[in-house]
Amino acid sequence: MRIEPAATILVEPTSRYTTINGLKLHYFYWGGDSSKRTFVLLHGGAAHAHWWDNVAPLLTPDGCVIALDFRGHGRSQWANPPVYGPVSYVRDVKEFIEQIGGRIVLVGHSMGGAVAQWVASEFPDLLDALVIVDAPAGPPPLWLRLMWRWRRRAAGPQRPELPTAQHVVRKFRLSPPGTYLTDDQLAHLALSGAERLPNGKWAFRFDPKTRSWRRRGGGLRRPNLKRITAPTLILRGAESVLVTPHTATKLNHRIRGSKLKFIERAHHHVPLDNPSDTAGAIVEFVRSLQPKPSLERRVEAIQA
Repeated sequence: MRIEPAATILVEPTSRYTTINGLKLHYFYWGGDSSKRTFVLLHGGAAHAHWWDNVAPLLTPDGCVIALDFRGHGRSQWANPPVYGPVSYVRDVKEFIEQIGGRIVLVGHSMGGAVAQWVASEFPDLLDALVIVDAPAGPPPLWLRLMWRWRRRAAGPQRPELPTAQHVVRKFRLSPPGTYLTDDQLAHLALSGAERLPNGKWAFRFDPKTRSWRRRGGGLRRPNLKRITAPTLILRGAESVLVTPHTATKLNHRIRGSKLKFIERAHHHVPLDNPSDTAGAIVEFVRSLQPKPSLERRVEAIQA
């Protein structure tokens, strides 16, 4: 199912903030009618809410759309001390949903998809539906964690400062690297997650200490997929190397009643590679559900 943007959507999202568990977290508000549905979009590790820029507008005809920056990511505040990892992210998402009020459609990509599984299994009453986008059940595979550890050690504990925006673009890499984005699109994505510092240099907004959360504990067991009761859609990039067909099928079998769909022309970063088909699959799935109960939404109540 391919869909096109509606004429009534916001051309650009509104940038907003709210305080969650003592931290100022950022989110993009894309508009849409919250009396239909409310979508909360979660990005992957070391990414940011801009990962959803080409998907979010396509969802607004079916409801209110919000894309959250995890703590230490995007424009959200860094945690000091650096308390990161699944426990913190799940708590933040839970409180964020409770601030919105009512039940939501939770959509998570990669790490965000793993967080979404934990939320769905631990707090089922918060969700109307769940969409898992190219995410394993629980932590990422060992090979990816080892690669992150190597990069963390090579980069050092401090956020690197770069002399120009062009250096930001040259340093930026997707992980895993496969993508259908053009060089210009990659450059735009890189700069969307970077900022110019008071000293004139540039740096990525991402807190590098998010990668070392295991040193401080705070891990979770793999989510108990049998406890997920929300209608669930599993999306896998047809060319993903992180989530294999076997992994996606196993996830599909373990979440009772879930639906599995492969998104063609997409590597792991499905919302970037094929936003139209990604949004189309989500919309088709949501429209197939029972009508949402008449619950008053309080999206506007979140403090800007």
